[in-house]
Amino acid sequence: MNTIVVQQAVTLIGEAKKFVYISILKTEGSASRSQGSMVVDEEGTITGTIGGGETEAYAQRQALVLLQNGEPYRYLKYQVAQAEIADAGTVHLLLLASTNEAVQTAFLQFGVWQEHQMHHVMGLQILPSLSLLGLSEGGATIGDVHAEFLTQAKQALAEDRARYIQNSNWMCHLSVPVQAHGLLLIGGGHVNQAIANLAHFVGLSTQVVETRSEFATADLFPHAKRRVVAPTLEMALGDVDCNHHTACIIASHAFDQQAAKLLLEKDIAYLGVLGSRHKAKKLVTSFHLDSEALEKLYCPIGLDLASETPQEIAVSVIAEVMKVFHNASGGSMKNLGKKVVLVRGGGDLATGVILRLHRSGYRVIVLETEQPTVIRTTVSLAQAMYSGTVIVEGVQAQRCSSVKEAFNVLDEKRIPILCDPDMQCIAEVNPVCVVDAIIAKRNLGTRIDDAPFVIALGPGFEAGVDADVVIETKRGHSLGRIIRKGCAIANTGIPGLVDGFGKERVLHSPKSGVFKAACKVGDIVSKGSIIAWVDGEPIVAPIDGKLRGLLNSGLTVSEHFKVADIDPRGEEADHTTVSEKAYAIAGAVLEALDAFLNRA
Repeated sequence: MNTIVVQQAVTLIGEAKKFVYISILKTEGSASRSQGSMVVDEEGTITGTIGGGETEAYAQRQALVLLQNGEPYRYLKYQVAQAEIADAGTVHLLLLASTNEAVQTAFLQFGVWQEHQMHHVMGLQILPSLSLLGLSEGGATIGDVHAEFLTQAKQALAEDRARYIQNSNWMCHLSVPVQAHGLLLIGGGHVNQAIANLAHFVGLSTQVVETRSEFATADLFPHAKRRVVAPTLEMALGDVDCNHHTACIIASHAFDQQAAKLLLEKDIAYLGVLGSRHKAKKLVTSFHLDSEALEKLYCPIGLDLASETPQEIAVSVIAEVMKVFHNASGGSMKNLGKKVVLVRGGGDLATGVILRLHRSGYRVIVLETEQPTVIRTTVSLAQAMYSGTVIVEGVQAQRCSSVKEAFNVLDEKRIPILCDPDMQCIAEVNPVCVVDAIIAKRNLGTRIDDAPFVIALGPGFEAGVDADVVIETKRGHSLGRIIRKGCAIANTGIPGLVDGFGKERVLHSPKSGVFKAACKVGDIVSKGSIIAWVDGEPIVAPIDGKLRGLLNSGLTVSEHFKVADIDPRGEEADHTTVSEKAYAIAGAVLEALDAFLNRA
């Protein structure tokens, strides 16, 4: 939310003028903005935005009616239409009139917090009673705060992200008006002056460090949160705030090497150094940087926009900083549609593919059955079908009930999973690529015309007939090969050898019935120990080792159904991260897809 909105509210209160504060609570499906707020005064003048267009015009009309009728608030849903789609999305709005003294008092207090650039949460509570609540970074509060609000507000502050809580007892939208993210500018020259001015308009606070007082004046940096001048750079850096929310920008040749060394020792999000590739090479070689520090160092600085003037460079740098802060691709919005991939299946091999595509900037939607029969549950995103959410290697997947919700989850850099084994959503999703990663050893309905590019994993598919390419999944010399004509190696039914053990390490159900686990994945088991039951009949470990895979309890299985996997390497086996086999296959999928898009 732009702080200008609250500033305007404070101004209108001071002038004894009525207004309506409008906030987006949440969106579903397609909408121009997922967060936003604005103020509409008695004359219909708008300050701020909730996305413009028909949505904003509708909210403006409703605000004027609200003031005319003397209503305290309205909760509204606006259906977004796009071309021939009448219900492309839904925007949930709250309109709050300023006629209440408590509301006015709250806005005045929020105005003070924002004037001092204090990191805080603004809570718009609808249930159990309508009120404005606040929590600042220092612990100060606004309104009749309660334990639930404080818990959620602290989490919102920590994540620096808005959230909407809705349950039977409490409904509240929490926004973070002043970003925790900020800039630390080293040097007060023309480029950093331009960066500071632009940063102010996008809501980023700035601190300026200099050893020359004439380059750190209020005239040059009128919006700076702090201007520090000291005899040495090291002394100056000791007087500024710097943490993992900070982007540091060195735009002074006098300071670059010394400042870079000092700043790379700190927990920062980004270090940009104005300079050439030659300077970048010099910095890297002189500091002997590790991989973590190298990831934070950006030199030359900014996105490639052919920038020349200080103002153009500022646009380039702020764009790159926002890309880093928000973990975004930095690519053109027009190409986002080319990045949507549907993956059928969320088992351990599929998860390797999903994670690699996700980390490479693709927007992956996963399709699963209601009760997936994965056994490597600790490394399978399909587990979200049971638990609602799951995290594998730091990436979170969430079960979704609709395509609209799935796209909202994608916007939050998470992996959505839908119960849709038959791909009924494919027309609505309109993916550029479909990956069949079910690993069923047969085709369960994937067609070569399902998407512009179709990839299938393992046997059961013919490249050029069922899919554009097939990826070899059998261990050995051909693992991960991209097959453009023909099929993968046929399934032999014999598991690959691990430490000399093959079929002995895979366990199957002795009969039909309901499976019940007696152990958990990661347990060390001994030969002869009972690891599970099927309708009272035990399943016994045939070898010593670590239980690397185990079916979810409560599932009905048929006779000889695969239910467990023991790794004979024991403690050496890693059951918490994706396997080398899965990543080999994933690398082939990424290579094939990138090659297709680069030709397209």
